[in-house]
Amino acid sequence: MGRVGPVPYAATAATKEQTIAMLVRREGETFLQLLARLDAAIAKAQDEEIYIDDINGPPNPPSR
Repeated sequence: MGRVGPVPYAATAATKEQTIAMLVRREGETFLQLLARLDAAIAKAQDEEIYIDDINGPPNPPSR
């Protein structure tokens, strides 16, 4: 929880091998709401292998 580069309020979770979630605090979102969203993002990564990255955005599709 804290600053990530130019993002003043972020929540991140990672293992030794990879980033699981990188969330940006939404306008009006409380600390507890951000923490709950991070918890949900971690569960989604574990259960569905879907990783959320609000800071860098989605990866670029491969060029053809």
